[in-house]
Amino acid sequence: MNSQESDPIVVGLGFNAVDNSGSRFSEILNVSENWNLSRLIKVSVEKRFDYDHGIIGELSVNKFKVGKTINSEQIENSLGYLALDIMFKNYTTNYILDPKHAKYEGFVTAGFGANLIGSELAKTINVGFGFNIYLDFDLRLNLQTIGKFSIDSATSGNANHIQHSITLIKWIGQNRK
Repeated sequence: MNSQESDPIVVGLGFNAVDNSGSRFSEILNVSENWNLSRLIKVSVEKRFDYDHGIIGELSVNKFKVGKTINSEQIENSLGYLALDIMFKNYTTNYILDPKHAKYEGFVTAGFGANLIGSELAKTINVGFGFNIYLDFDLRLNLQTIGKFSIDSATSGNANHIQHSITLIKWIGQNRK
């Protein structure tokens, strides 16, 4: 039982927003023109190890609507977005806070992804950061931002993008003690 408490499974359901405008950091908060907020579902499953590390799989669905900016150009047709990401997480705040009693935990994450944008598949290297905010004993709110960078030279320039998410996560296999 002790192993299960320190190495829980964490499941999540939430929302995501994709910024694929090509503006880099100059218009990062231009939500109305650059962020895509349609069909914005995200599900995740994470295996934690000794509270400090985790391996997570995330599936995100979204849609680029007509008139949104992709790679500095407004699109004329809607495009679907489907992403599957596998990443390693390091909970950096656990080095200074007690992970069993902290009200929040910060993390950095990195890994690989496959993103289907319209009919085009892009393989990416992902780098990001986020916070989990304590709501209840086994329930937390996850806030995360990931930069996704194309590693496939055959993919057009629309593969690089930023994805933000808000997810409600639940720890499975943790006892109240």
